[in-house]
Amino acid sequence: MFNLVKKDLKLATKVNIFAIFYALFISAMGMSLPDFPPANAMYILGIIMIVFITVIYSNGYDDKNKSEVFLNSLPIDKVDIVIGKYVTLIIFILISCIFTFLFTNTIKVLGLTSDGRPVGIWDIVVAMSVLLVFYSIYYPFYFKLGDLRMFNSILFMFIFIGPTILGKIGKRFITKDLITKLASLNLKQISLLIFIFTIVMYFISLQISKKLYMTREF
Repeated sequence: MFNLVKKDLKLATKVNIFAIFYALFISAMGMSLPDFPPANAMYILGIIMIVFITVIYSNGYDDKNKSEVFLNSLPIDKVDIVIGKYVTLIIFILISCIFTFLFTNTIKVLGLTSDGRPVGIWDIVVAMSVLLVFYSIYYPFYFKLGDLRMFNSILFMFIFIGPTILGKIGKRFITKDLITKLASLNLKQISLLIFIFTIVMYFISLQISKKLYMTREF
């Protein structure tokens, strides 16, 4: 299983560096926004984009080169293949969070921006929750159906147009009244409860994916 994780991590080093810088740029843009909810959204989006990019590339490489067919011809337990993908995702998420945290904090320390704040722990918690929910749904389909290159292509396109779409939605629906209402909520407690729920959901998704993959024919 560890060799499978190493394989995906090595593939991640070959992703388009400009795509990664674009995601980091999106995070940095949050530091120029005075209102916290829009700024938080930019930080979270930056973290999510890096994970999407790395997962799309590593999974797309496997689909393109029929890696699963080759792996299943080796004396490797199918369960380890599934667990490897789930573990790799956690590593990708942690790396993405560290990158954006260090990048935005470096900008702040160097004084390159006078407004906003760098990525914080609660931005990371929310981003991780979103990613765990998304991939808890994505991976059972991936291990049941296999090649999801069409879906991944659409997702990759959305990565680049997503900030523009979300920006327009934000201008239309995020008002000062909404920001005041959000500020009155205990968002930290709510975020923590949701995060715990997503961890449980991710574990359940792993069990479902293992069962689906065990019955899949190659």
